[in-house]
This record gives sequence, structure tokens and C-alpha cells, in this order.
Amino acid sequence: MLREGMVVRVPILPTPWFEDPEIGRVKVHGGLIVARKGGRAIAYLNLCRHVPLSLDLGDGELLSADKTRLLCHHHGARYRIEDGVCDYGPCEGERLIPAAVDERDGELWVEVP
Repeated sequence: MLREGMVVRVPILPTPWFEDPEIGRVKVHGGLIVARKGGRAIAYLNLCRHVPLSLDLGDGELLSADKTRLLCHHHGARYRIEDGVCDYGPCEGERLIPAAVDERDGELWVEVP
């Protein structure tokens, strides 16, 4: 269970990450979505902005069919990976809740907002 202000350690390796040279890496870790795009680590709470359900169905599947967006598998909302903005679906224009990321010693440290 994630709590506000909690700092979560996210190991970088071993990787069950989705990885693609164009898209980057994406994975679910607890209640967080952790991504790497363009060498930058990004994290969001794994909650759709339409209805507060996880984007995946508990299986870690986060990407749209064309693998360019994070997809809410409940409502079809699509979010840009780089900034978390919904550009299609019932919450268009809203943004996933970002979490601060610090990378050190081969691990990501994510602060829950």
C-alpha cells in the first residue's frame, strides 16, 4: 500500500521492463508506473484520472496496441509516456499523478506524491 510521502526503491535490474528503442522502458512496480524515455526516469501513480483504478488489469500490461501510449485497460484512456497527459478518452486533457524520481546506485527511488 502506497502512502503519501513514502519513498519506494525500484530496482533497475533484473528487468521485466517493456523495452523498445523508440519508446523506452515501462513497468509497474507496486502502485507505481515507472518508465524510462530518452534516458530520463519518469514515474506516475498507477491510477486512471477518469475513475481511480489501475491502468493495467493487474498483469503489468500498460501500453496501447501501437505501443506509443500508456493505456487504461478499463476505460480506453491513453496517456503520453513523457508527461502523463491524457490525449484520448474520457479524461482527455487530465494528467497522471507524477511522482518524483531520483536515480542513484543503480536503483530508482520514487517519492509517492
